[in-house]
Formats: sequence, C-alpha cells, structure tokens
Amino acid sequence: MKRLFLSVLVVTMAIVNVAATKRALIIGIGDYPEVSGWAKINGDKDVPVVEDMLLCNGFGKHNIEELVNEQATREGIITAISHLTTQTQSGDIVYVHFSGHGQQITDIDGDEEDGLDEAWIPYDARAVYQERIYEGENHILDDELFVWFSDIKRKIGEQGNLIVVADACHSGDGSRGDNDEGECIRGSFISDLADASLIFVKKIMSGSKSEQRVQSIPQGDIDWVFISACKDYQSNQEYKKAGSLTAAMAALKTELTILTYDELRLRLKSWMSAHLPRTQTPTMDKPSKTDKTTLW
Repeated sequence: MKRLFLSVLVVTMAIVNVAATKRALIIGIGDYPEVSGWAKINGDKDVPVVEDMLLCNGFGKHNIEELVNEQATREGIITAISHLTTQTQSGDIVYVHFSGHGQQITDIDGDEEDGLDEAWIPYDARAVYQERIYEGENHILDDELFVWFSDIKRKIGEQGNLIVVADACHSGDGSRGDNDEGECIRGSFISDLADASLIFVKKIMSGSKSEQRVQSIPQGDIDWVFISACKDYQSNQEYKKAGSLTAAMAALKTELTILTYDELRLRLKSWMSAHLPRTQTPTMDKPSKTDKTTLW
C-alpha cells in the first residue's frame, strides 16, 4: 500500500512539473517620441538580449511576448499584462522585464516612506506636466504594478514564481552621458516636474478605477522577486548599447538556474563594479516567506 501511495505521489508531482510553463513579457523602449521630452536610450535593444537569455533557460519562444517602442504604450502594456495573467496557470514561472525610462513623482496614497511613487514610462508618456496637454494619464505607477503583479501571483500560487526586472531608474538627468562609451542614463528625477509634481500625480489617478483598486488592496511586502538596476538615488548607466542590468543578467545566463537569490544579487553587483565607470548597485526584493532559492 505504501509503495502504491509513493507511486501515485511521484506521478502526481511529475504531472504538476510538466504542466508548469515558463512565460515572459519583455518591454523595451528606446526611441521615445521627441514631443515626449524623453531622451532616446537603448531600451529597445535590450529585447533580443533578454529573449536570448530566456531561451537559454528553457522558455519557449511561443510563450514570450515582446513590446518594442510604439507597441509599448500604456494601453499596450496593460493589455499584455492582462493577457499574461489570463494565460498563466498554477505553478507557472513568469518573468516580466521592463527596459525604458523611469520617473519619481509625489506619492499618491502615503505608502512610500520617501514620499515618492515610482513610475514606468510607456512610449506615450511625457516627462513634464502640462495642463490640458499631458496630465500624467499614461504613466504607470508602482501602485498599479503592485495590483497587476498580485493578480499574477495569486494565479500561479505558492508553487509558481514571478520575477520582475526593471532596467530603468528614477534618478539621473534623462539625457545621454558624456563618457567615452557614449552611454545613456535612464530615468528622470522628480525635480524635473518642478512645482507641478503634486498636480501631476493627482491628475494621473484622480477618480480613476486604478485609484479605487489600489486603495482597496493592503500594501505590504511583495510576494515576488523584484530586481532593479540601481538604488533610488543612483543613475542607471547603459553598457555598450544595452541596459546595465540586462547586460549583467545576460552575462550570467548560464548560471541563473543554480545561483541563489543572494548569490545572484552579489554577482550582478560585482559585474557592474567591473564594467561600469560609476558606482551602481542593483537591488533585489524577494518574499520574506518562501522556500524558493533560485529564479527557476
């Protein structure tokens, strides 16, 4: 009887493992419209680099969706995340990668210790608030991302894993650097919004469904792995026409199945120290309670 039970258990676990699928969404924006006020960077060039990294780690090309430049509008990103959520099943491994500009704006709901919300900048978002022209309606706030990623995590359950990678930043001057490599700096600090920053964020969310959903969900520790290219006060440098975090992860692509979370964080930091002209420290947040030790 014991042998029969063990046989059934092994078969059941095998079925679960076969059913689990690796899925990914890669967003890369570099050629922002001139009217947006955002400098051109190489976020779009990160897409094939990330795709190659994922293919080397068992992701099927048919399970990788990519949004590049004009495809990556706010609506395009929301639709892609919604589609990813719909397709995802219990036990899946889900990877979401954003390469583009980031921006800090005044915190809307008091959930940030520093009083600042972080935003991903889609293709159709502008850098500066202008009344009746652009009032922040296309920014994607971290509060919104929290809601969407929480939905994915609920679907994949404890056996699944969600990894979110942001090769953007929320500091720096948003312009091309002056170093010999001709590298770019990704992101824009809140000072660029000047006195309009508070108006900006209120216009983004005022009266919207997103605001109602964000306020109805308790904010706390994230339940997924989040890797960011740099600390909030640092600039995110580019390396040889690619994002620094993208390049670092690609350099470690054959080791991602064996490196623990802490080992990966240290290896990414070491790679950046060796290859970037200025200090840049990648960050990693992970669930406080998890039995997982590697990305996949």
